[in-house]
Amino acid sequence: MTESNWIVGIHAVRHALKEGGVSTLQVVDGRCSSRLRECIDLAHSLGIEPVRVSKGELEAHADGVRHQGVAAMVAQLEMHDFSTWLQQAGAESLVLVLDGVTDPHNLGACLRSAEAFGCDAVIVPRDHSADLRSPVVQKTACGALAHLGVFEVANLTRGLEQLKEGGFWITGLAGEATQMIGEIDLRGRTVLLMGSEGAGIRRLVREGCDHLAAIPMAGNVESLNVSVACGIVLYEAVNQRGRDR
Repeated sequence: MTESNWIVGIHAVRHALKEGGVSTLQVVDGRCSSRLRECIDLAHSLGIEPVRVSKGELEAHADGVRHQGVAAMVAQLEMHDFSTWLQQAGAESLVLVLDGVTDPHNLGACLRSAEAFGCDAVIVPRDHSADLRSPVVQKTACGALAHLGVFEVANLTRGLEQLKEGGFWITGLAGEATQMIGEIDLRGRTVLLMGSEGAGIRRLVREGCDHLAAIPMAGNVESLNVSVACGIVLYEAVNQRGRDR
């Protein structure tokens, strides 16, 4: 793609360098930390000459994110075609759907967990989600976006219908559900659907679920941060699949 954007932070930039998507690298003028020096050395090994700039110039790319002294211009995140992916999905595909996760830190953390637990795809609504391309999401995701099939859909309800038509079973997370996540069969073609911390899954989206499940809680708090809950349910899915091997 011809459009580009800036990402910041040592982890995010290092992953982008390893993926070969960096066209320009900027580092803060002055002394460098050992971690930043490793990033610079990696750039040199790839034939990229870092440009020294002021803190102010880095902050202009960071959108309020802690830049850690480095920024990189990368190709704009490419959105794949959901219908094409669905036609090629495997029999054991695991999909994470995030409805209304508007906090970019939470969205980035969910994406990082999705990649760590081997999700085949992540789907977000176009209008009820934090911007996947934002520096906050990219930094928090720590390179996960480079390894995930990520899809934005205009109508999430219709997207779930397509998944069902493709043989997927959809489990939505809801604190008031009577079944626990461990009681649901999460093998085969599986969708795990997470909502926002405040409102949860929107009503029309929720109606597309085959199951509603809760995470067992022993303490006094009523709910978990969505990114923490995401890691728990993804682990349960991977654990169930591992027991079959």
